[in-house]
Amino acid sequence: MRSLLGATFAALSLIIAGSIAAHAASDPRHAVVAIGIDITTADPHKISGGGEYMFFSNVFEGLYGHDLDGNQVPQLAVSHEVSEDGLVYTFRLRENVKFHNGDPVTAEDVRFSWQRSNDPEIKNPRASIVTKNIEDVEVVDDHTVRLHLAKPDAALLENLGEFFYIVPAKYAQEVGNEEFGRKPVGTGPYKFVSRSIKENIELEAFEEHWGRVPQVDRLTLRIVPDSQTRVAMLQTGEADIAINIPPHVAQSIEASPDTKMVVSPSFQNIFIVLNMRAPHGQFAPTEVRQALNYAVDKQAMIDKLMFGYATQSTGPCNKAVIGCDIDREPYPYDPEKARAMLEEAGFDFDRTYQAFGLAPGRAAQSKEVLEAVAFYLNQVGVKTEIEFLEYGTWLARLGAKEFDKFDLHWQNWTDYNRDPMGRLPRNIRTDGYYSWSSYPDLDPMIDEADAIIDPKQREEHLRKIFTRLYDDPPWIILWTTDNTDAARENVEWKPRHGISWPVFWQLSKK
Repeated sequence: MRSLLGATFAALSLIIAGSIAAHAASDPRHAVVAIGIDITTADPHKISGGGEYMFFSNVFEGLYGHDLDGNQVPQLAVSHEVSEDGLVYTFRLRENVKFHNGDPVTAEDVRFSWQRSNDPEIKNPRASIVTKNIEDVEVVDDHTVRLHLAKPDAALLENLGEFFYIVPAKYAQEVGNEEFGRKPVGTGPYKFVSRSIKENIELEAFEEHWGRVPQVDRLTLRIVPDSQTRVAMLQTGEADIAINIPPHVAQSIEASPDTKMVVSPSFQNIFIVLNMRAPHGQFAPTEVRQALNYAVDKQAMIDKLMFGYATQSTGPCNKAVIGCDIDREPYPYDPEKARAMLEEAGFDFDRTYQAFGLAPGRAAQSKEVLEAVAFYLNQVGVKTEIEFLEYGTWLARLGAKEFDKFDLHWQNWTDYNRDPMGRLPRNIRTDGYYSWSSYPDLDPMIDEADAIIDPKQREEHLRKIFTRLYDDPPWIILWTTDNTDAARENVEWKPRHGISWPVFWQLSKK
């Protein structure tokens, strides 16, 4: 009887939830978005993965950021000046800007946000990109602040929007770090209302935003890992937008009179990381890693798995990223050459190599792509054993870097803007947070990149780094994807170009 009651209650809960969602989706002032993953934190100084920006980019802002076309624009600041030596940036803040709780934004909040970002107790995994290089934040007056850098940083303005979010000093100090993570307060177009872990995130339009007041009053982010369920919710009207639509259902979305695809350029790059630092040493030789690039038919995978919504690449970035337009062509598919190179390198074909990938939800076809790569590797004699992890667990394993346990893994490199220095130090530098590679000669080149102020010299310097990463690849290079999302016909939505997460600044319903 107890199990019968439990089953009845569960079914009733699903019916009620579906009814509520359908009602919300029919309300022109309430938008429901079906997303594939939940965030791992609501604290903007604890971001661990690119997927979490679907929350942070809507709720928080930096001094500078990007518009919907990917152009660099002022956000909480209105202007800036740079000293001749590139070590001092003076920002003039917007006046009469408020946090979601009504507190005014002042220079003291900028200083506090810098201190909090670098606080050892916060353990900010992204502090090294911007805030660790800031030696001091000088408060000139309520609306003027000077950032004193330890060394020149040519990528500073590009990275302020994603790696230096401003939080309210008074509120954060009053409630403490733990409570701030439960009830975050920012300045973005939407303000936080509530969160049910692995179920939904409720946001509300911030009517006093300085420049982008949303055209919907409420925004519900429903966490729905299964892509087919997200599609079904869109088709039945339970959701207004569905994120990360599998490419193979795009035609059916377009064929329906009630739904449409929303395809936008992305900086999301897909590849398979090869563990160069594994104790067995099998992926240490350059020839082995080159051979594995020849072993995989990337174009066939683009055609059959991605249905054309991707472009084969020569590195972990597309040609719009500074320095990524190298003088190389994508590795061609040549399994015979791959096998011969592996044999010549003395590769151990008897070993079974441990692989892990990302479960569906965060990126289109993540599971199918790793399975297809494993198939091609098996064709040249490389045996693998695969495990798929949900987003938070996958991120944790990337950062744990257990080099003695895992040999290769599915990975995506989401560039946050045209500048690659948000990624290179963390993913390639030997001591990088997510690095499974080791290039002692590249480490100082990566360190030098942001100190090169001349744009042409810096571009050529970065091009040398990416050329080396093609010739001596730490990964099986696959492709750059398009963002494949979908919406109801009555929804007007312009996503931001050049990112892999959705922003809802320009969203309305008829």
